Amino acid sequence: MSELTEKLSSLEGLPLPAVLQSQAARGLTEPPTTVDGWRALHRSHVSRLQAATGSVFSKMQIDGIVIHGGRSVLKYSGDDQHWPLVPTPSFFHWLPFNETPAMLLLRPESKPKLFCEAHSSFWDGPAPVNECWSRESFDIELVEDLATVKLSVETSIKRSSTIAFVGDEVKLALSLGISAEQCNRSDLQAMLESFRTLKSDFEVASMRAANKTAVRGHILIKELFEAGQISELALHHAYLQETRQTDFTVPYGNIMALGRHCGILHHVHYDDINHVGDLSFLVDAGATCNGYASDITRTWVRGSGVAAGQFGELLIWMNKIQKTLIQGVVVGKHYEDLHNEAHYLLAEALRAIDLVNCGIEEMVASGLTRTFFPHGLGHSLGLQVHDVGMRLTKAVAKNPYLRNTSVITAGQVVTIEPGCYFIPSQISSVIATPHGRSINTSTLDALTPFGGIRIEDNILATKTGPVNITGELFSGL
Repeated sequence: MSELTEKLSSLEGLPLPAVLQSQAARGLTEPPTTVDGWRALHRSHVSRLQAATGSVFSKMQIDGIVIHGGRSVLKYSGDDQHWPLVPTPSFFHWLPFNETPAMLLLRPESKPKLFCEAHSSFWDGPAPVNECWSRESFDIELVEDLATVKLSVETSIKRSSTIAFVGDEVKLALSLGISAEQCNRSDLQAMLESFRTLKSDFEVASMRAANKTAVRGHILIKELFEAGQISELALHHAYLQETRQTDFTVPYGNIMALGRHCGILHHVHYDDINHVGDLSFLVDAGATCNGYASDITRTWVRGSGVAAGQFGELLIWMNKIQKTLIQGVVVGKHYEDLHNEAHYLLAEALRAIDLVNCGIEEMVASGLTRTFFPHGLGHSLGLQVHDVGMRLTKAVAKNPYLRNTSVITAGQVVTIEPGCYFIPSQISSVIATPHGRSINTSTLDALTPFGGIRIEDNILATKTGPVNITGELFSGL
């Protein structure tokens, strides 16, 4: 049985708890401006999670859940350098704590218990303290070593308690007396992942704050790009400076692409060349707040040449397409249907700019639009940039890279990121086919040096319609 099938089977008959649906975020105007405001939101967030988790124990026939906070892993097994600690998302869902090694113990009708190690290493210091979470929502115990913790969970009948474990440190779980069968159970993980699909007010406020930070960086580097000579490396450094992040704290590797590099979907090998003249710029970069990510892409063009003008025309079309698709983020709609609609909208644009000379239906049915738009329309967003719980059914064969196949539900946060690229390896495989002959090669040759376009915003689905967490921050840019 595949992992996906196993997860689907485990979720059958287990709908999301009503408390998650009734208390899904409706769209906060602004993130809190005080620590007390954040703590109040987090207190409600934890109460909501406790209520949702209450049903898990009986359904999974367990008496407790230990969620490990994560660990620092080796960059390479034959070396002694480590990556910084990346918290286990299931742990961070409860609280944004990553100062030292830690784990949570969840029990029925009890406060979550946080065990955290005292910092003792002389090699490095603990992560900065985050004050924006509700400490009174947890029983907190400082220990020298997590492996020495005595787990105590009372049961309603006289028998040994059954405790499940979530996390990579299975050896720790075994040392705590947790059986191997109860470590990283796929049914339990699927359940906990499903809880993350509908965001609380604390989660959406955190993502709004992360969007504010990222947009500040996007606006600065747009100005630098338009001002003249600039390199990808310099733009990357400027973005980090403006958003006060490092390469280790950004939610994903920044994409800073100039010219042809805009056609490399995950371009991270920045050049250090000061580019001049007519040029395109694609930036895909985000930020985090309380562990929650923003994921934003913009594409710009500068110059007065004919080809730059053609690319600018396509850019106008792509912005219109993205705005239309955002309005389609409505409760009850299948996200994959929205993805398929994107291809019809792109076909209209390709014909309008005289890039492809055939009918819209033919363009989509033949797969030509997928030559220029090979990736999915977007994905779930949260503690992970490509967040979990919303690809429980397989996309149809023509959409192999679609990361979200859910029915849009109030409380989900998704990205909407249509693209159009001029990727030589993609185009060369179709250009000589009967359908490929409808591509206008003179227009293609003019646009190819500009690489491509992607526009991406973060959207909260609500019962009254989509809330664009990102777009409202750009002030019309």
